[in-house]
Amino acid sequence: MRSWFTLAIVLAVLVLEGCATPALRNLPEVTPTERSRAAALDVFQVNGRVAVKYDGQGFSGNFRWQHSATTDNVLLLSPLGQGVAQLMQDASGVVLTTAEQREYRAQDPADLTEQVLGWRLPLNNLRYWVRGVAVPNGGGSTVQGEDQRLAQLSQDGWRIDYLSYRAVDGIGLPAKLRLQSGDLEIKLLLDEWTLPTTPQLP
Repeated sequence: MRSWFTLAIVLAVLVLEGCATPALRNLPEVTPTERSRAAALDVFQVNGRVAVKYDGQGFSGNFRWQHSATTDNVLLLSPLGQGVAQLMQDASGVVLTTAEQREYRAQDPADLTEQVLGWRLPLNNLRYWVRGVAVPNGGGSTVQGEDQRLAQLSQDGWRIDYLSYRAVDGIGLPAKLRLQSGDLEIKLLLDEWTLPTTPQLP
């Protein structure tokens, strides 16, 4: 079940440090309004790169993620831009479609990606973590950087390190982060954010 996935990409543990990244702005200390706007973002699109290490295997490629308050659409691509898998979630559940157009269904995206891909993608939590905020009422602990932005978060069995931020429409949003849970490591480079034209808060 997992062979299609590993054969579609390079079977090596590839990391993102070697990827060229755009220059990041030096951001001033975060303000309460900016923090509130990031927390309130329930619609966004983000494109980037991902590298995963799990069970002695690796996946490296690109992704495109469209998120709204009620839906998620995540497309995983090989380094050459070929579709590897598409994960779609709405109120009815989650559907993962492979490159061979096989469909797998479940209620939890992390369980489904582990079943099909071999590694857990914590999509329900990631919709918060990717904005640099903790899951509301989710417990855990945080470490703030000198600019008072989130530098490290431990929540729900995961440790998230925020390695850099970038300014997007007046909001400092993560540009590079690393997620770890046991032997699983996911690194994300968030190259392109698209936010609603109407601000979430005045």
